[in-house]
Amino acid sequence: MKTITKLYILCFILAFAGSCTDLDENPVGLLAPEGYFADADDVQSAINGCYGSMASSLYYGTSYPVALVMMGDMVDIGLDFASGYADFNRFSVTPTNSYPLNIWKACYGVLGIANTAIYGVSQINESDGVKNRLEAEARFVRALVYYDLVRLYGDIPYLDNVDADINAVTKTAAADVYAKIVSDLEFAKEYLPTQHPDNDCRTRPSKGTAATVLASVQLTSGNWQEAYNNAKWVIDNAGSLNYALENDFQDLFRSDKQDYSKEIIFGTDFLGNMRGDNDVNSFTLENDASLGAIYGVEGASKPYLGWSMCVPSLKVYQTWDDRDYRKKVSFTDTIMYKDGLRDYTRFQYIQRPHAAKFDRFCGVRKSSTAGWRSDMNHTIFRYAEVLLIAAEAGNEIGKTAEAVGYVNEVRARARKGGVINFEGSGYGAYAASPYPANVSSGISQGDFRNLVLEERRLELAFEFKRWYDIKRRDLGDQVFSAGGLEPQPDFNKSKHYLIPLPQTEIDMCPNLKPQNTGY
Repeated sequence: MKTITKLYILCFILAFAGSCTDLDENPVGLLAPEGYFADADDVQSAINGCYGSMASSLYYGTSYPVALVMMGDMVDIGLDFASGYADFNRFSVTPTNSYPLNIWKACYGVLGIANTAIYGVSQINESDGVKNRLEAEARFVRALVYYDLVRLYGDIPYLDNVDADINAVTKTAAADVYAKIVSDLEFAKEYLPTQHPDNDCRTRPSKGTAATVLASVQLTSGNWQEAYNNAKWVIDNAGSLNYALENDFQDLFRSDKQDYSKEIIFGTDFLGNMRGDNDVNSFTLENDASLGAIYGVEGASKPYLGWSMCVPSLKVYQTWDDRDYRKKVSFTDTIMYKDGLRDYTRFQYIQRPHAAKFDRFCGVRKSSTAGWRSDMNHTIFRYAEVLLIAAEAGNEIGKTAEAVGYVNEVRARARKGGVINFEGSGYGAYAASPYPANVSSGISQGDFRNLVLEERRLELAFEFKRWYDIKRRDLGDQVFSAGGLEPQPDFNKSKHYLIPLPQTEIDMCPNLKPQNTGY
């Protein structure tokens, strides 16, 4: 880890942000913190810089989501041109792989900005209400980033100020990191607004956002009662928070409708025609490779039809009931080519259906020397997941009958069908269907436990959630076995539930030893 100084932290403040929120785009620059923060707008500018830095290829653009989807059991490697990512898929990642380092650097860069913003709150002369709101927003960002880090790496350095010294940096136990995350989120839930003035654009947190992430954190920690309490609070206050399920499942994945979706609770805002330093606001890699979340059929207008870095395992497609509208939204299994409509068996390279959720209606996708760029935002949390958290946690505390109702809400939306109408693909309008049926009210607690995890797998398919479900429920040996959706014989749960600490960081900061088990 690099020395954490005021100058180092402020080097990361990149105030690029989403157009729908009209965030201040004036960079803070290289000023010392005490010389910069004059008023609330200055602090808000720093917080906005966090969002811009999260929307980069090293974080939510590519490195983080691709690593997550590769480690799950839904997506297998496509063309093996990105061996660093393939190592995640095969559970052969080493401490010198570049992507654990990319994610680490990006996360601590955002944390540096968030901590600087919190420091800035102490420097301005504003009312307690204004200061608490600003601090709450910065602490929410800090909590979310640490939540990403601790689930990936386990014990990590916890830095919460702008004066951390390299010689004093040590790892904090994961349990203690979780406690600090909860503390930040509880503060955020208390002091964030119920809605922002620009609430139609879900790239800034509200009370509901904080409660949603709290519910997820407590679910991960196995604190079922608190997970249920927070998810239920969101559900009970959905009206005032302006949350609801989208009527058409496909509309969640149309870039032109994301900013106004009541279902999206929080996401990072990407802009197809903008790119800042470090690929801020761009789903891209510098070598023109695939996008993190957008891994549909590549080469549809070229001779090499049907390739991608991340391609669903064929068994995932084959075992998903064709009557489920969500399957049609989630996959591309046919595409128009020079000789007409081709199904996946005639794709030239990867004869498997490809993921379509983020690719089909991604908006502006501009090719340039920096790679593809898209208007498709990265949705981190949406209301359907809140319902499924309430269902899973409620079941664990003996509220199975109530929990069934939450799953049935999600299934009811799937039964409505909808309109895809993707030109030249054979996909059109789909009528309402009796599938998936409501869950029986008499289901046992054990059977419902398995059912809700399966419902998460389908509802949130390719949305970068599955790996964390496998990990927190200790499903690795089951799902990666020979009978699973994506057999991975090298998976070892004593090692692979964490990724390695970057070796270069350990070399620079020996206090980070020991390396994670097995690496």
